[in-house]
Amino acid sequence: MPAPQKVPSQGLMSRIGYLLNRPALEIRQKVEAALKPLHIIPPHMGVLSTLQSNGPQTQRSLGMMLKVDPTTMVWLIDGLEKKGLVRRGEHPKDRRAHLVELSTEGKAVYRRAGDLISRVENEFLAPLTKDEQQHLKQLLTKLFKSVPMQAIPPKFFHGKHS
Repeated sequence: MPAPQKVPSQGLMSRIGYLLNRPALEIRQKVEAALKPLHIIPPHMGVLSTLQSNGPQTQRSLGMMLKVDPTTMVWLIDGLEKKGLVRRGEHPKDRRAHLVELSTEGKAVYRRAGDLISRVENEFLAPLTKDEQQHLKQLLTKLFKSVPMQAIPPKFFHGKHS
């Protein structure tokens, strides 16, 4: 018989930051591990996913959608370009801007990564009913939309994956 699970104090369990941080850390680690064989990290998947659903974008528009500062966005796109997953092309209306688009390999990696992440998410969300899962996604989406753009240093992304 397993030992009863101990929970932190009621004071901690009433703090939103604490309640968000632990699950976020857990799923991030699981997604990073799932993506490791593809040599990408979760922020790379954010770029690939946005390009897959929205088509070619400028670096600026990608950063705005993902709420990532321009310096970090350049670092992410440079890494994806070196891996052959995206390419920068000319913008048809603005000579100063470049459009970023998925390569054929980028589309394939996006599909494989999506399958891997879906498995991780399904396992992670298993304690919740389908209705609870949907409600959680709606609430987190609302919170995500309210947060400002952030500068995220590349070292946070375990720079070896760039």
